Amino acid sequence: MRAGIIGTGEMGRPLVGRLVAAGFEVTAFARRPDVRAELAESGVRCVGAVTELAGVADVVLVYVYSDEQVREVVLESGLADAMAEGSLLVVHTTGSPLTVEAIDARVRPRGVGVVDAPGSGGPAQVADGSLTLFAGGDTEHVERCRPLFAAYAAQVVHFGALGSGQKVKLLNNLLFGAHIELALEAARLSDSFGIDQARLAAALHTCSGASYALDLVAQLGSAQTLVQSAGRFVHKDVLMAQKVAEELDAPLGTISALTAPLLEKTRPR
Repeated sequence: MRAGIIGTGEMGRPLVGRLVAAGFEVTAFARRPDVRAELAESGVRCVGAVTELAGVADVVLVYVYSDEQVREVVLESGLADAMAEGSLLVVHTTGSPLTVEAIDARVRPRGVGVVDAPGSGGPAQVADGSLTLFAGGDTEHVERCRPLFAAYAAQVVHFGALGSGQKVKLLNNLLFGAHIELALEAARLSDSFGIDQARLAAALHTCSGASYALDLVAQLGSAQTLVQSAGRFVHKDVLMAQKVAEELDAPLGTISALTAPLLEKTRPR
């Protein structure tokens, strides 16, 4: 299976490394000459236009930063119209289910499959192959992708129709945002009690008050360090979740109230 990739940044670059190590033939689209040179040295063929991937890849993976960039590279730059019959397009970027549905509407009549498979985990999880993927799309399309996914994901859960992977990822991100805000409040209270917040977070790991956010507080030493390291990503993801919930007429309820203070704390200054 020949793989093409658009997006070789923080998440995409280690993914490329995993695919190459697993023996896949990989072609990447990269704008910057230095990135193309670095990729070429690691055995990756590079192209100068996204449409060129359509002729050299059976599956094209899209792992750009934002939902807007997905629309740009797939719908506006001609990739959707260049994909060959029988090929697959996989969107790993966290975004709106409406985006992958729009892509599917464009390519399905020509026999091109679409899978949405956003992941939970960061660059370290991609690099060690422990990413979790939430997949949506036709069963036959998801199954065809599993050999590729196995190179960088330890768990792939197929939730159903196209767009369902994005919905699960956005739910995950909303919960993580809420958990971070709760971890910040727990840290504030622990400081006022004269208790070390990192030690508290570590002690709660096996208790009923545990959360992944608190585990990160224990690892990083403080809740503020967690916000500083992950804040811009959490801010983007929570805003996207809010936007999608509004588009789908699905009120967020108390999750909105929980994440509102975190959005203010992580707002770009």
